[in-house]
Amino acid sequence: MSKNVILSNGERENPSPLIYDKHKKHCIFRTKTLLSEEKKEDEKCTVSVVFIDHEGYIRNAGIIKHTVPELEEGRMPKINAIILHRTDSSTINGTLASFSKGIGAHFIVEKDGNIYQAASLFVYTSHVGKIKSRCKEEKTWSSEEKKKIEAFGWNAKKIHDHEKIKQYPYRYPYNMDSVGIEVIALYDKKNKKWESATDSQKKSIEKLVDIIKIFMS
Repeated sequence: MSKNVILSNGERENPSPLIYDKHKKHCIFRTKTLLSEEKKEDEKCTVSVVFIDHEGYIRNAGIIKHTVPELEEGRMPKINAIILHRTDSSTINGTLASFSKGIGAHFIVEKDGNIYQAASLFVYTSHVGKIKSRCKEEKTWSSEEKKKIEAFGWNAKKIHDHEKIKQYPYRYPYNMDSVGIEVIALYDKKNKKWESATDSQKKSIEKLVDIIKIFMS
């Protein structure tokens, strides 16, 4: 184990700056480890610490760094939400090519479960369109707010500009406060259905969301 603070009661604090990878079943998570047990724990727990590096990229989680500079718009002060998208493509190549146009998410999950990180978690990207009015969709608006929003009619930009100044969660998340995950999948236009995520994708999405949620907190 890494050297770290020895407490007065003979325990050692977990050296992890963020998390242990709980998805490695051979590794038992402990926030503190008795010094007498440290050798035994080291023998069965060899997983590396998962952390966010100084550039905003996840390290030691098997995530492939593939930066697309065109995606990074500006500093993201806070992450309020994680938004999952589907690509309408069968491979990652087309998705990465489209990202170079400046529109895309932070992560891509391939069908085999491989995760690519295309943008830093410290910056926002253009992965969400203009947001709708949350209070309108959920019928929680006041009579005054209802008048304002209905006056905008079908003007999506006016609605978006009105909503984005609200505090989350009184509005939907948007580009400047959300992390985007693109899942490789095709849309069946004939049957009007999206292709289901593979088992590998589901596991990778769960793993990625767990890591981001801890970073958010």
